Amino acid sequence: MNNQNTSSNRRPYFLFIIAQLYIIQGIPVGLAFDAYPILLRDAGVSLAVIAIIPLAGIPWVVKFLWAPFVENYWLDKIGYRKTWLLPMQFLLAILITVIAFTPFTENTTNQLIGIIILSCIISATQDIATDGLAADLAQINTITQINSIQVMGNIMGMLIGGAGVSICYDYLGKTYSILLLVVIILFSIVQLLLWKEPKLFYTSQPKPRAKIGLFFKRPKAYSMLLLVLLVPFAGSVILTMSKLILLDRGLSVSDVGLYTGIGGYLTMILGCILAAYLLKKHPPSYTLKLGFSLVASLVFSWSVLDYYPNYINAVTVIISMTLLGIGIGFINVSIYTFTMIYAKQSKQTATDYAVFQSTLLLSEIIGSSLSMTLAEYFNYLVAFFSALMTIIAIFVINKKYLKLFT
Repeated sequence: MNNQNTSSNRRPYFLFIIAQLYIIQGIPVGLAFDAYPILLRDAGVSLAVIAIIPLAGIPWVVKFLWAPFVENYWLDKIGYRKTWLLPMQFLLAILITVIAFTPFTENTTNQLIGIIILSCIISATQDIATDGLAADLAQINTITQINSIQVMGNIMGMLIGGAGVSICYDYLGKTYSILLLVVIILFSIVQLLLWKEPKLFYTSQPKPRAKIGLFFKRPKAYSMLLLVLLVPFAGSVILTMSKLILLDRGLSVSDVGLYTGIGGYLTMILGCILAAYLLKKHPPSYTLKLGFSLVASLVFSWSVLDYYPNYINAVTVIISMTLLGIGIGFINVSIYTFTMIYAKQSKQTATDYAVFQSTLLLSEIIGSSLSMTLAEYFNYLVAFFSALMTIIAIFVINKKYLKLFT
C-alpha cells in the first residue's frame, strides 16, 4: 500500500463516506424490525402475522453465501467497492419508493415481505462491500474506532428507518414519512459519486480468491460462531417486547417511536462512545460483561412494568430505554471488536466478517420473532424469561467450552 493511498484514507471525508454507507444500509433493517411491526399492529394486525415480518431480514443472515462473489469481482474503472455500492443504493431507493406507496394492511403483508426481502438483499450486498472498506481502514486506525463508526452508523440508520418513520407517521402520514428515506439515500448516492475510491485493495500480487469454506477451516471458527449467535438475543427480545408493551398500554405510534428512539437507539450511540473509551483501557470482555449486566437488569424491570402497568410513565420508560441502549451499545461494540480482530487475521476479511454479521443478525431475528410468538401464545413474561436464560447460557457455555473472554 503506498503513502498516497494511506493519506487519502485518513481524510475525514473518507470516514464520512464510511459512516453514511452504514447509515443507509441500516434503514431497511429499521423499517423491517421497528416501523413495520408498530404500524401493522396499529392497523389491527395480529402478533402472529407481525412475527413473520422480521423474517424478511433473512438475506442478511445468508449474505455470506455471495460475499466471495462481491469480493472477487469488480470493475477497475468504477472502483473495487464502488462497483457494488453505487448500484445497490440506486436499487434501494427504488424499492423504498415502492414501499412508500404500498398500503400497510394484513392483506398486503405478503407483498410487503417480498419487497422488504429484496431491499434486504440489496442492503446486505452493500454491507459486504462497506465492511471491506471498514476492515482496511482498521489497518490504519484502531479497530475500536472503526467498530464504533460501524455500530453507530447502523444504529442511526435503524433509528431513521424505524423510530424516525414512526414519529413522522402521525404528522406526515405513511407515504411521505417513508419517502423522506429516499431523499436521504439520494443524498448518499451524490456523495458517493463525488468521492474517488482510494486504491487500497490493489497490490502487485494477484488478490487470493475468497471462499466460504476457508472460514470454517480456521481455528476456533465454530466457537466464535456460537458466541455471536447467542450474544445479541437478549437485547433483541427486550427491545421488541418493550415497544409492544407500550403500544398495548395505549401509547400512540409516535410516542412509542419517540421513547424507543430517544431512550433506546440514541443511547445505543452513547453506549458505543462509552465502550470505545473503555476499550482503550480494558479488553472487549470487560465491556461485554457490563453490557450484559445492564440488559439482565432490564429483563426484571420490564417484567415488573408489564405486571404493574400503573408504573409505566415517561420517567420509568426513559430510564429503562436509556439503560437498554447503553447496554446494547456496549455489547455491539465488544462483539464487533472480537469478530473484526478474528476476521482481519485471514486473507478474506470481508467474507469472514460477513459470516459473523450474518450470524449476529440471525440471533436478532430469532429473538424478535420468537419473543413475539411467545408473547402471543403465552405472555410477555415468558418472552423475557427466554432472554434471561440466553444470558446465563452465554456465561455457562463460555466458561465450560469457549474461554473466549474471561
